[in-house]
Amino acid sequence: MLPSVNKINVEKLKDPFFIYKPKNLKKSVNYFTKNFSGEVLYAVKANPSEFILKKIYELGIRSFDAASINEIKLVKSLFDNSKIYFMNPVKPRHAINEAYYKYGVRHFSLDNVTELNKIVESTGYAKDLNLHLRISVPNHFSKINLSKKFGIDGLKSKTLLEKIIKISRKVGVSFHLGSQCINPNAYKLAINKASLLIKESNIDVDFFNIGGGFPGEYLGIKKQPLTKYFKVIKNEFLKKFKNSKTKLLSEPGRVLVSNSMSLVVRVDLRKKNILYINDGTHSFLHDAGKHNFVYPVRIFNKQKKSKLKPFSFYGPTCDSNDFMKGPFLLPEFTSEGDYLEIEEMGAYSLSMKNNFNGFFSKPKVFIEEENK
Repeated sequence: MLPSVNKINVEKLKDPFFIYKPKNLKKSVNYFTKNFSGEVLYAVKANPSEFILKKIYELGIRSFDAASINEIKLVKSLFDNSKIYFMNPVKPRHAINEAYYKYGVRHFSLDNVTELNKIVESTGYAKDLNLHLRISVPNHFSKINLSKKFGIDGLKSKTLLEKIIKISRKVGVSFHLGSQCINPNAYKLAINKASLLIKESNIDVDFFNIGGGFPGEYLGIKKQPLTKYFKVIKNEFLKKFKNSKTKLLSEPGRVLVSNSMSLVVRVDLRKKNILYINDGTHSFLHDAGKHNFVYPVRIFNKQKKSKLKPFSFYGPTCDSNDFMKGPFLLPEFTSEGDYLEIEEMGAYSLSMKNNFNGFFSKPKVFIEEENK
């Protein structure tokens, strides 16, 4: 059981720590599952913490998008009756074999014929596979482009789909628009492209997976309400798959968990408008550095009434690239010894840390009561 926020004594905590907010998680999950008109597969990579997974399961999500055998092991150790979709398009043979034989995984993603052969051979030419073809779609409206690494395009996709049909018990087509997609119409374009491939192949697919990409609530990102995304997706899906038994799937991660946690860090030095803090891009603030995400931030447990000023952050390592441009708005008198609470830290924070320079031990997590 996680300790309560009421037990926090910052003077005794040398390292950054998290505050878990189950009320926020409940609100996000319930909103998404209520309004999305298909099956929800939680993307484990966004936040694989056991307390997050357990809460998501408690709220009704039973299907999980896993990217590795270790994520599969984790989910199955918690929920034996969960359904796993192994959606990393490139997997080692031993992981495919173990997923199939030990954990009962039947859903696998791929985007090339070599991977198809690996799956078939590693499962002993199984007759109960559900294979999902990952196609390439434009990522123009996304903060993080995922189309460079994965996805098949053009005539090759049609040829590969024809091969999959001959092997797979059930067939799916999937795509991913990239992370932080700010334009709902991007889903319309992608659904049109994917459905055209299906039509030209003259087949009926069992699964149509639109991936993730739904944006979190970061500062400086102009996005439209989630209801618009759901409306566009539902309308386009019904147009293309009217009177079809095709099942709509999605893999939300960031949008479900980003506001479920905040991170508290300490200011160790100030140089003009730059604050040196005890966390950085090699740890939980990876996205603030690499992708220039700007998080809401405030002074923790202290009132400093003064004019707000834009700051940038440096992390604690000796790496000059351990830098977070911001701007992060804080009271102009912020100084050494102050603690900062950084909001929207539930996604791709705990799952991205490393131990560079010997920093970043396993963080403490405190829980905020749901009735607060």
